[in-house]
Amino acid sequence: MAHRPVVGTGMSVATALASAASTSFAIESQYVRLTPVTEGVHVSISQTSLSPTATSSDYYIPAGTSDTLSMQRYSCAVAGVTTSDTATIIDCPEGMQVPFSVGNYISFRAGIATMPDFDFNHARVTDVNTTNGVQGYHQTRLTCDANTGGIMTSYAGQANTGGTLYSSARIAARSDGGAGGLHIIQVQTTGDA
Repeated sequence: MAHRPVVGTGMSVATALASAASTSFAIESQYVRLTPVTEGVHVSISQTSLSPTATSSDYYIPAGTSDTLSMQRYSCAVAGVTTSDTATIIDCPEGMQVPFSVGNYISFRAGIATMPDFDFNHARVTDVNTTNGVQGYHQTRLTCDANTGGIMTSYAGQANTGGTLYSSARIAARSDGGAGGLHIIQVQTTGDA
């Protein structure tokens, strides 16, 4: 088995008897490696919740071991983003199948090194419009609850290539009782995980 150990950015979550959730992250691989330290943990991965909760009946990983779990990875190119304080509109390229549905959480990466603040994380899709030919638009338009009103200009994919919309998730964990931690990193695997 071979691993490409760095996909996205790794993170850690402090664990205790009460459930705690990680920060949101864009799913850039379909696999996530989870390693609990000090205490075993129960984990829950959510792509449809802002505040996931882990319970004692969720997937268990003993302390000092690692498990690689699967996530649903979706992504698509972005043709444009219309910024707003409450309802950001995302235009996808014409003729492209969009893998997102109402209720999914998404993260946007503009791919512009000089505009890192344009990216947003873990916004909920509130509408998917696939109607043909509305107001001159012939592509799928997503509306999400991202607050992008503080960004001065809207994103136009034709001028700023490389923008991608990713599915996003949060991982909730709770320990067997004492204080511990959970290390989280996305990996790509070949062979047995």
